[in-house]
Amino acid sequence: MMRLLVEEIGRGLHPSEILVTVRTVDGAQRLIVSNRSISQKSISVGFPLGERPDATLVELPRETQNGAWRVWVPKDQLIEEERMRA
Repeated sequence: MMRLLVEEIGRGLHPSEILVTVRTVDGAQRLIVSNRSISQKSISVGFPLGERPDATLVELPRETQNGAWRVWVPKDQLIEEERMRA
């Protein structure tokens, strides 16, 4: 399982939501996530859906403000969950 680095930038509509931005190969994307889903400035994105030399295709837990569920992210934005526990 993989986690994607995020940056908190604001609050959502509900007290339990946070607006975050993720860095993709096409630029920053914003999405609202549960504050419980954030751990060490990252969110779970499961297993990679695709790979290329410079980026990895991941599926986000919620739709971005642009309507995307799947985005290509630079490899340095991903963390393996096992590494986080160490």
